[in-house]
Amino acid sequence: MDADHPNVVFMKSLKEYGVEGKFLTFSVRDDAVLYVDDLKEQLQEKSSFLLDGKLFPVLCSSDIVSRVVQKGFEEIDGIIDKVKTLSWPRLAKPLWYLTTCNLSKAIELKEMGEFSSVEEGGFAEVPSEEEWGKVKTLCRIADRIYVITKGLFQVEMPTSNLFLPHLQEIRAYLTQESASSDAFVSLVTQKMLIDFNKYWDDMYLLLSIAAFLDPRYKMKFVEFCLSESEAAVVQENIYKLYDGYEVQHDQNMYLLGDSSSEEEEDKNGSGKYVMRKWGNNLKDLNVLKEYCDKVQSKYEPQKSDLELYLEEPVVCWMDNFCALKWWKENGLKYPRLSKMARDLLAIPVTLVSSYEAYSIEPREVDRSLMSLKPEVMNAVKCTQSWKSGSKK
Repeated sequence: MDADHPNVVFMKSLKEYGVEGKFLTFSVRDDAVLYVDDLKEQLQEKSSFLLDGKLFPVLCSSDIVSRVVQKGFEEIDGIIDKVKTLSWPRLAKPLWYLTTCNLSKAIELKEMGEFSSVEEGGFAEVPSEEEWGKVKTLCRIADRIYVITKGLFQVEMPTSNLFLPHLQEIRAYLTQESASSDAFVSLVTQKMLIDFNKYWDDMYLLLSIAAFLDPRYKMKFVEFCLSESEAAVVQENIYKLYDGYEVQHDQNMYLLGDSSSEEEEDKNGSGKYVMRKWGNNLKDLNVLKEYCDKVQSKYEPQKSDLELYLEEPVVCWMDNFCALKWWKENGLKYPRLSKMARDLLAIPVTLVSSYEAYSIEPREVDRSLMSLKPEVMNAVKCTQSWKSGSKK
């Protein structure tokens, strides 16, 4: 593999930062999917992926939404070209929600009769009534998707628990529209749904586990969104994932206990002898034996964090709820599950926000950056946020 290959450069950077064995998963844009399989093999040699790599990679949600909307616009490409000759901003950015806005404005002008003279004079080809109807249909569909995704893409650093309800809303909407009696609506949304369902099949496991870790949702909401078979897969993997965190937590506690004992021995010199002698004295007490027998006869196995979490009622719905903050505040109550939540909720399910989330064209790399060596380019990109007054 060439030294400038993205995977080689990436693995080199991981080694330099000392994090090559600390990967849980990896979030990628659409244009990087081609490199994922090779990268996964290289990373698995040194990293322990969540659920043996079932959550690798994390596909960028804004990319799939843009691709789905663009799939719809492709059905009226020729009509859009006609509209552009009538009314279109000269420097319109390649953002699908701006395309929707511009088409909607053109519809308003058409209904006001603004294009009558153009049609009569033959200066440009004006869309037919049927074509205007198709434009209205696509605007309605795209506008609905825009409204649904505002809660994701116009939020700074959204946690992964927020995505299942929004993306499920898109899936339900497209499914409903695909059953429309209008042949054009049904055709367009079926094509959009094909692309969306491919993403859903790859991502529903992560999205559902993250939603489960939102105390407002838990498993009930996951079961509501998914099919019975999908929900069963999610539940099975939640338990597998939790078992791994439980083992890790118990190992850490064991190591902590050993270190505490060693410190005690250092302080007392012959600490082992003192502690053993004290323990033997306690065992000689009959009253203590009777007490232990009585307690053990009534002993009930302690419930796990996961069982306790499932038994607790869901948290009442509230605006501006922060799942990470909730888990931080409840870390003592759920010491193992809170660590699992910390890792899962922090996974970036979208890699862009604001207007970039609605782009329908690959973003061109700055030519001045392309001329730099990989090390220098990496330094420039990593230090962008250090600039005073910089905004993302």
